[in-house]
Amino acid sequence: MKLDREVEGDYSSPFAELYRASQHSRVRIFAENSPYDFKDHLKARGYRWSDGSEGRPKSWWIEVDEAALADELDYLRTEIYRHPEADPPTKYLTAFDRFRA
Repeated sequence: MKLDREVEGDYSSPFAELYRASQHSRVRIFAENSPYDFKDHLKARGYRWSDGSEGRPKSWWIEVDEAALADELDYLRTEIYRHPEADPPTKYLTAFDRFRA
């Protein structure tokens, strides 16, 4: 598949989509010290487990668009930690961070 191919309709090329996506920051949220009983809830929501390698904390984590950060933190505070002052670690990522070799 060519990345610069023309597509019919109002769709942009695959390369244009990749470029547009690379311009948006994402945020990685680490649900550190989350209760073990809620692991299935986190997994069902799309969280992944990190075993502590590659410099990440040993915890469940998810990447969300910057616009979804507040909603995801609210979910963790109300459904997982059940503490409104909980402050899970976050890391802002650019395309360079996410796709580094």
